[in-house]
Amino acid sequence: MKSFVLKMQIATIFVGSIVGAGVCSGRELNQFFATYGIGGFLGLFLCGILYVLLGKIIVVITEENDVGSYDEFVNLVCPKYVAKFINSVLTLFLLSSTSIILAGSGTILNQYFGLPKWIGFSLMVGCSSLFLLRNTEGLFEVNSIVVPTLFIMMSALFIGYIKLHPEELSYGYLQFLPRQKQHLFTSTFIYVSFNILTIIGVIVPLTRELKRPKEIVSGIVWGSIILTLISSFIVFLMMVSPFHAKRYEVPLLGVAQGINHFLQLGILGVMWLEMFSSQVSNVYSLCYFMQNQFKLDYKMGIFLVVAVAAPFSIIGFSKLVEFLYPMYGVLSLVFLIYCILFYFRSRG
Repeated sequence: MKSFVLKMQIATIFVGSIVGAGVCSGRELNQFFATYGIGGFLGLFLCGILYVLLGKIIVVITEENDVGSYDEFVNLVCPKYVAKFINSVLTLFLLSSTSIILAGSGTILNQYFGLPKWIGFSLMVGCSSLFLLRNTEGLFEVNSIVVPTLFIMMSALFIGYIKLHPEELSYGYLQFLPRQKQHLFTSTFIYVSFNILTIIGVIVPLTRELKRPKEIVSGIVWGSIILTLISSFIVFLMMVSPFHAKRYEVPLLGVAQGINHFLQLGILGVMWLEMFSSQVSNVYSLCYFMQNQFKLDYKMGIFLVVAVAAPFSIIGFSKLVEFLYPMYGVLSLVFLIYCILFYFRSRG
């Protein structure tokens, strides 16, 4: 029983670390999958398989080489100068994401509920710090709340839409929806590599701390299944409502608007919770990086990361992110290639 609970906890951490506000809004999955028509579901299925295979490779390498943070892992599998560059970009990316989440948490509550931005900002800092102070237990607890809530809300949105438009669920209807893009497999590999490089900051320290590689791999399998199912709901809704991606900043809110007001509030709540979950994962990764790199106490690391990220949430990190995202995407693919090569060389 304990083994099964651990697997489910790992599954929720895996899902929560990948899913952010971009996925919950519908915009991210629309860009990478829904715009390819019915073939987008094939991309999602391939995505799930790759998560399992690559997740297992990361767990095995971590276990065999006793690495404890993302920088140690990158240094191990990549050549020296490539590793330095990837670690620098990854650290900046995690820090900038933390800053953007702090700013976004205030913006969501301000725009939709009229609350001052400082309330959303303070709520995010206070709540995430409380869970982060509990270290890995806090990571488990956050995602044990957030991921089931995400699954319930996305299922409710999907079922609510199908009840109103049952004819759109048929294969005959979906196959005639237009494909706006080509090169589905390229899009899938970029999306997978982007997410895998991000979650090594969580998988690596978990593998070292728990020393239960089989359960962690099983958790990744379950997490991939859950994530694929949730993503399929969202991709379907984006495929059958392509105009929402053009009209709304948060396309799924447009879908929810056509069903009922409570679903709209639910989507907003889930978006905030997923920002919260991403915040915890980002800071957790950065704290273990600083612990291994600078021997800084984990709890001190929490306050240092928040202290550095907070001012930038006011100033804005948009220019840096515009520069980092394309570079991060390319480096993600480079990292995965080195990771796979290292794995097979160590087997030979």
